Amino acid sequence: MNIFTADLALAMTRLAGLIFLGWFMARQGWLGASARQPLMRLVIWVFFPAMIFNRVCGNPLIHSGTTALLYLGVGFGMIFAGFMVGRLVGKLLGLPEGSLQRTFTFAMGINNFGYLGIPVTAALFSHEVVGVLLVHNVGVEAAIWTVGVAFLSGKKGWKGVSNLTQPMPVALLIALALNFTGLDSTAPVAFLAQFCYAIGECAIPVGTMLTGIYLYETLHGFKLIAEPKISAGIVLVRWMIMPCLLLLVAQYAIHDEALRKVMLVQAAMPAGIFTFLIVEMFHGQVLVPLRSAVLTMIFCPVVTPLWLYWGARWLGMSAS
Repeated sequence: MNIFTADLALAMTRLAGLIFLGWFMARQGWLGASARQPLMRLVIWVFFPAMIFNRVCGNPLIHSGTTALLYLGVGFGMIFAGFMVGRLVGKLLGLPEGSLQRTFTFAMGINNFGYLGIPVTAALFSHEVVGVLLVHNVGVEAAIWTVGVAFLSGKKGWKGVSNLTQPMPVALLIALALNFTGLDSTAPVAFLAQFCYAIGECAIPVGTMLTGIYLYETLHGFKLIAEPKISAGIVLVRWMIMPCLLLLVAQYAIHDEALRKVMLVQAAMPAGIFTFLIVEMFHGQVLVPLRSAVLTMIFCPVVTPLWLYWGARWLGMSAS
């Protein structure tokens, strides 16, 4: 399987270009700190929910059946396992209890499952595999906005249920309900899904540029070689433990070939780039997910292709 393709390079370059564009606009003073909060509200409250609704509502792979449950469950389980690994590593590193340890756990549990994962999957595999990835990502979103946010916010038990009232889980639950009741095929819902498609297309470019804006504003004085415990934890979790864990599960526990290809890509992904937006929303320590995103993205052009290459060889995969 040929991993080092022009399509893969283009997908990674496009993401870097959007981040740089946001950074450049902030540097030129075109978009300052006063613009960041309204943009973040647009991304979190409008663009992302619209994208989730469009991708889930009417998706034939998420109507019913054991296959859909498998894809959803693996996505949920991947993020949950990441949280548990992050929590364990944080304790082993001696990170203090409280906001820092919760933020580290949350940041370590989330990879770049969509905004780099989708174009990389499309560059390597067929449209059917991309469809499986989108279903898998629904489970990922569910884990982030239930277990993940409950842990990040420090709320336990029934208090964590209030996190389900956030725009993204609400959009997800409504879309799933329409699918399972068969109402997703009605004309009004189909129109709504198309309307959400037009809005949701803004999520990736605007959100990625927002990342560049945020990086310019927050990384003054940022030192890449600093916070050795946190940096070591990032490398251990995101570059070693989670890739190995996902590939082991793909090899020995998953028999669906398309899902195995999805897991290969997920194993090679850097840390989630928009995680800091959620951390800021719930008053966590934003510099932790920023360090995770910056560190893993800088070395992404080397680490990601290598994990894709090694993983594909070990799993015996072909690009189809």
